This record gives sequence, structure tokens and C-alpha cells, in this order.
Amino acid sequence: MVLWMATKYLWHGGRAVPPGTAVRQVYAWIVDGQGRVLLLGTGGGRFNLPGGTPEPHDADWRATLHREVWEEADAIVRDLVPLGYQEVQCDGAPPFVQMRVAARPDRLHLPTPDPDGGRVYTRHWVPLGRAAGRLAWGAPGRAQEAAAARVAAEVYGIRAAAAAAAALGDGVPGGPVVQWA
Repeated sequence: MVLWMATKYLWHGGRAVPPGTAVRQVYAWIVDGQGRVLLLGTGGGRFNLPGGTPEPHDADWRATLHREVWEEADAIVRDLVPLGYQEVQCDGAPPFVQMRVAARPDRLHLPTPDPDGGRVYTRHWVPLGRAAGRLAWGAPGRAQEAAAARVAAEVYGIRAAAAAAAALGDGVPGGPVVQWA
């Protein structure tokens, strides 16, 4: 007998992670001055944002994000702005949280192998408004991209992001944005 294990993703935009909730991953929507997002090619036409899992020596989510962005993208980021969090609910397991953060690139170095597995990720700068489609994260991804575009336009002052923010809209239709996988 095969049991189907459902996974539910709930995007909570503009909200802080509830106290006592396990943050298992932190990922960055890194937006450059031209309103483009850094995506990492993971092979087979698939993409991801830079980020990853906290390690015991990481002081907090910021330390995790800086370390993971360095390891995967060979980049240093600045101006971190939390966008919200994605709650992941899997059958039979306690829910956990994936934080999403907007950031600006400070410095990019030549790509080197990620210490976790030795992969060298390819960098792809994708205009805001097209990144969520490449990530294939459905409605939660579109809502995250909308939040990143708003921060890029309103906080970072990136003109190219203003049009994307307007086109993407609010991205949060009155509550958590849900996707089943």
C-alpha cells in the first residue's frame, strides 16, 4: 500500500516568524541596481535562490544567510530586509519555516565549489517579474517576488523594480498564499 504524502506551503508575507517556530532555511531575493534577481542554476533547467539551512555555529538567521550566499553564490550581500516566511507542513511531521529576505549585492567573486557537495552554481540575473516563473514555486513564489519587488522599489530605490512591483501587485490576497505539492 502506497500512501501519498502531501506537502502544504503557506506564504506569510510581511510577517515575523512566530516565536518558538523552527527556522530550517533562509533564502535571499538578491536584487541588483537594474531590478534583476540572482537565481542559481541547479542543473536540468532548474533554479533556486541562494540560501540554505542554519548550522549550529550560526548566531542567527542573518549569519546563516551570509554564510549560505557566500558558499553558493560567492557573493556578499547587504541591506537585508525580511519579507516574511513560508510555513511548510508535511504529513506526519511538525511544521517548519523557511524565511525569505530581500538583499542587495555588495560584492560578487568568481564562482567556486559549494563546500556542501562541491557543486559550482551558475548565476542567472533575471528581471523582477520573471524570477518566480523560473523558480516554479507557484502562487507563494509569485507573492514572494512581489514582496521583493516592493522592497527593491520602496526601500532600495531601484527604479526598474517599481514597474515590476506595480505589475506583480500585492501578491497576498487577504491571507496566507497556499500551494500543495
